[in-house]
Amino acid sequence: MRTVELFEGRFRFNPLADWSQEDLGAYVAQHNLPRHPLVDDGYPSIGCMPCTRRIGAGESYRDGRWSGLEKDECGIHGVDGEGI
Repeated sequence: MRTVELFEGRFRFNPLADWSQEDLGAYVAQHNLPRHPLVDDGYPSIGCMPCTRRIGAGESYRDGRWSGLEKDECGIHGVDGEGI
C-alpha cells in the first residue's frame, strides 16, 4: 500500500501506510492514547464485523482480516452506496 493512491479516478490517502507496528506503538505511548478494547479480546487488526475475526495462537496480527476471502480491502470505499 502506498501513502497516496489513484484508484478509479479517485485519490486514496493512507497516511500510516509506511508506519511499522513499533512506530504505531510508540505514537500511542507518547500520546497516552487508549488501546481499543477489541485488541485485548483477540482482534489486533480491526475492520468491519463481517470481514474481521479473532486471531489464533501463532497467527499474524493481520490474519483475522478477510480470512478465507480473495480480497485485501473491505469495499466500503464506494460513493453513493457502490462497494458497500
